[in-house]
Amino acid sequence: MIAGGACAHAAAAEGEPSASAPLGAFLSQDEIRAATAQLKADPNLGGEKKIRSLRWTGQDSQAPANPPPKWLTGLFEFLGQSTSLVLWVMGALAAAIAAVWIIRTFKARVPAGKVPAAPVISQVRDLDISPESLPDDVGAAALALLDAGRTRAALSLLYRGALSRAVHRHGVPIGESYTEGEALAAVRGQLDAPRAAYFAELVGIWQRAVYAGEAVVPEPVARLCRNFVATLGGAAA
Repeated sequence: MIAGGACAHAAAAEGEPSASAPLGAFLSQDEIRAATAQLKADPNLGGEKKIRSLRWTGQDSQAPANPPPKWLTGLFEFLGQSTSLVLWVMGALAAAIAAVWIIRTFKARVPAGKVPAAPVISQVRDLDISPESLPDDVGAAALALLDAGRTRAALSLLYRGALSRAVHRHGVPIGESYTEGEALAAVRGQLDAPRAAYFAELVGIWQRAVYAGEAVVPEPVARLCRNFVATLGGAAA
């Protein structure tokens, strides 16, 4: 019985493969390749998959950034310079507007109708026109000279008095070096028509008598003497 059991155990050992023996010891190469192909064909087991994932990399692994094109850099520089120029222009324009506004405001506060005072002068060429050098009633004093036969002296007094009244009473801008024609132009530009006409007649007679040496008819001179105060006023203030 012991011999029979040993034979049966040996037969079982020869008929079945051992669990510890390798698979290649019992399968051929063709069978192994067919099994491997079958495993790869199975979608649950075979094939390769690519998986992408994000990760931080160091600065050394980054590619160097390309510099911006020159035209783009030039464009930004031009815009920066243009902005500065526009700000300067706007500032100058604002300053000009402020100056105009200040001037207009100042002019608006000046009382209307006020005539700027002319420079005070006391002499026109070689003639003394200061109020202190003239009589209070120039017309009456000139008429007295005319009656005494001193026609040229009467005309000189009338012309000096007319210049003094024009400058010191009516504010006519007459300069010290003005000629008779320049003084007449200043009077016409400042005084009304009756005063300008009186001054023009006086200057005409004065020029004919002094420069042309003509004989002067007394009557026009006497009329100028009588109308002096009524036209140009009495003594200067």
